[in-house]
Amino acid sequence: MGMTKLIIINVSRGSIQNCESILSKLYKCNANIYFNKQCLKKQLTPSCANINVPNTSPACKHTQKELPTIRIKGEIRYLYSKKQQINLQLYHLHLALANTCGSWWPHIQHTIEEKLRKDINSKYKTLDKKLQNLTLAQKETPHSRHTFHPRVINNTEIPFSNGKWGCSKKA
Repeated sequence: MGMTKLIIINVSRGSIQNCESILSKLYKCNANIYFNKQCLKKQLTPSCANINVPNTSPACKHTQKELPTIRIKGEIRYLYSKKQQINLQLYHLHLALANTCGSWWPHIQHTIEEKLRKDINSKYKTLDKKLQNLTLAQKETPHSRHTFHPRVINNTEIPFSNGKWGCSKKA
């Protein structure tokens, strides 16, 4: 009985490795979706979304301001479509492996997920560090009001004529 289960596992070893790689792709895709959504939420612009528009007209400035959010939203849409395709592949492979491995499949699946969970936790930690660095780099400093110098007051005892007072009032 034990030998037949060992043979089944050896037969489907390539499929199990394939399942592991597809599941890894799915987890990485989810992590990238998380990163992009956090960038949108915190109004951060990752370096991949920076696009320089060479003109300085008001329309170009508006475009320059809106372009990163449009780019990030497009990236999120792409990642969701990619996630859908990966889920479909994983579904078909999961059914095939469940039929092949029988009662051993839940144990194998749990082992694969434990292995990948360690890898993906490190990925999320690096993404959080990247978000922190972006937050610090793109932190807006409050605009300080421009302080004007106080008016010049005549403290001397020199009398001015009406013509000179008129010039000084215009200035």
